[in-house]
Formats: sequence, C-alpha cells, structure tokens
Amino acid sequence: MILLDLGYFFFLLISFPIWIKFIFNKNYRHLLRQRISPGLTPNKQKHIWIHAVSVGEVKSLKNLIRQLTSRNHPIVLSVTTPSGYEYAKTTHPDIRVINSPLDFSFVVKRFLKTINPSILVLNELEIWPNWLSWTKKSNIPILLINGRISDIAFKKYRKFRLLIKKIFNKIDFYILQSEIHKKRFSFFNIPESKIEVCGNIKADEASALLPTLPSENQIMKYLKTAKPRKKIIGFASTHPSDEKIIIPALEALKKRFALVMVPRHPDRIQKLRQQLEQQGIPYSVWSDSNTIDLDKCLLIFDRIGYLFNILAISDIVYMGGTFEKKIGGHNLYEPAVQGKIIIGGPHYNNFPIIGHELIKTGVYRLIKDGNDFIRSLNQLEAIDLEKIKTRATQTVMDKKGSTECILKHIRNLIGD
Repeated sequence: MILLDLGYFFFLLISFPIWIKFIFNKNYRHLLRQRISPGLTPNKQKHIWIHAVSVGEVKSLKNLIRQLTSRNHPIVLSVTTPSGYEYAKTTHPDIRVINSPLDFSFVVKRFLKTINPSILVLNELEIWPNWLSWTKKSNIPILLINGRISDIAFKKYRKFRLLIKKIFNKIDFYILQSEIHKKRFSFFNIPESKIEVCGNIKADEASALLPTLPSENQIMKYLKTAKPRKKIIGFASTHPSDEKIIIPALEALKKRFALVMVPRHPDRIQKLRQQLEQQGIPYSVWSDSNTIDLDKCLLIFDRIGYLFNILAISDIVYMGGTFEKKIGGHNLYEPAVQGKIIIGGPHYNNFPIIGHELIKTGVYRLIKDGNDFIRSLNQLEAIDLEKIKTRATQTVMDKKGSTECILKHIRNLIGD
C-alpha cells in the first residue's frame, strides 16, 4: 500500500502541468477538499456505505435505498462525478451524500473511521486498490452489486490478470447482471460460491418508476409546451457521435415529428446550438424559454433527472451513445418498460442481454446513418406497434428481482 501511495504521488508530480490549472479554480479546490475528507461528523452508529459513479448509477439505486431506509438502515452514499453528486443530493435529501475518497491510504482510513460502515456496497465496477484493501483490513464486508465487466474493460484486465485477481478477491460477494459477466469474473478465479446472477438492478428501478409518472398534461406543462399535433421522437442522452447522425436528418424529420433532444451532458448546449443554426433547424432551449411550440421547433432539454418522464410522452425513442463502442449505449430498460419503440446504433454493449432481446423482438431498430433512420421510421408504419410495445414491457418485467437479491446478501453480510 505504501508503494501504491508513492506511485500515486509520483503520477501527480509528473502530471503537474496538466492539473495545476485546476488549483486556481474554486470549485475544483472545494471538490478536492471533499475527496480528502468526507465532511461528516464521526458517528458510532454503523452505516451502510453505498458507492456509485455517476447519474445513471445513482438513479439505479433509488428503489434499493428506499427499501433500506424503510428498514431503518442509516446510509452514506458516495459518488464520483460532480453531476452524479448533485443529482444524488437532490434525489436523496434524507441520507448523507459525499464525494468518493481519493485512493490514498490516509484518505481511505479517514473516510472509514468517519463513516463507520457495517458494509461497503459497490455499484457496478468502480475498483480502487487502497479502498478495497483498507476496507478489508478493517474487517468490513464488501459487496459488489449489479456487477459487470464491459468488453473493453475485460480486454484490458486480461493483460494484468494476476494483479486484478488479487484486487477482486478482496470482495466478499458478487451480484452480477448476467452469465456473460459471471464467465468474465470467473476468469480471475472468483469462486462460484461468491457469485450470484440476479439480473440488472436497472430493470427493477425502471419498473418502480412507472407508478410515479406524472400525467401527460403535467409533463407537457413542465416542458413549457402544449401537446403537439405530431408524434414525438425523444432523443435520449445524445453525444456528438449521435448528433452527427441525427442533425442532418432533422430537416426531414421535423415535417412529420415533434422533436425533443436531451443531451447526455448539458454543458455542451452551446456547441449543439451552433450545429442546429448551421443546419437552419429552429430550436428552443428549455432553461431559456417561457413557452415552447413543439410543432414549430425542436426542444433541447438541458437539465438532468427528467428523462424518464420525457420518454413517457415520446412515441419513438432514439437511444444515445449507441454509435460509439467506447460509450456502449445508455439505459434501454427505461424506454422498454414504457413500451416504446427504440431506434439506435450498433453499440449497446452496456446492455447486451436486453439489447439482443429487444432487437430479436423488433423493439430495438438498428440503423447505420441518418438516411437509415428515416427509412426505419417509414417501415414502422406497416408494423403492429401495439404487439411490439407489449413485448418491450414484458422483456423488462422478466428481468426484475435484483433488488431483493441485493437486500438478501446485505442482510447476510451484516448479520441482520
């Protein structure tokens, strides 16, 4: 661990020219202080420490956290990204939300002493050596939930099998998304007795969100618009690679459809404005507008946390991140549970199981480019959409059960 700390310090030293500019940024200095010290009062009461990376992972934990708090378990939720932290603070005002610790020994020990966890629950796969080692040394059980190793990560990890194996074996139990991921973890000699495949927690979360949906009128009112005369295409979590496909097709699309675009990163709005203006596409940005006419212009929704509701009013959903393998697509469970037709590119590797099933049943329509997008929309007119929508919803419902599985193993590991 000392060698690892020295390695981190050496890396910081040689990368000094890159990060020195952040020292003069007040927000980054504040973030750094929070990642060195949790800013909590030390508490003798044991807490369940849950960790998530960003907005998507935090969102998937909503139902699990609700179940735990209803059982009177105190929770500390740590988050890696600034956007995830802000979303967590807004979504979970009744629990303690902190920025995740830097992976230095002295930092991790400080967090452990302050939080006093009964268990560390890691969502998906954010693995830091010091964090795992000092948690293990403190006799605190570690549970990995909704675990997966992506195609890209698996190729990298295989090169360092002995090191990864040593790190992975510090985790007490693995709750994984699918048999594919079980095979990948088994490659690093994780015994079967420490693994259970329970599906994707995002299936549970998506189905749990359905009863909370506002009415169509309430959603339209929030979006500052009346219901359009045309059907709506919702462009979900778009990246530049998606917009290269979408934007050239908008001129043809806007004649037949109302358009709502939700960029994955709202701080890219200015670049998106420029692209739309170059193409002569009329648009309104939600935060800059008092009223919006969806029959006349595209709506850019520039806030985090309302996408599920926007999907609800969409007739067709384009799923972002699917034209870049490194991104691997975003949450397919949310549009599918609402019975939506999904259009997207070939890279849905973040959700391979449900992606394959949705393609097989005709719910997910693969496209190659903007022209293919328009052709795919034309083909939908000759298809029994109601039958496809039923298949979409059922595909998600068949994958529920991860939350109960996680609760069972948390109880086992903390002796509750």
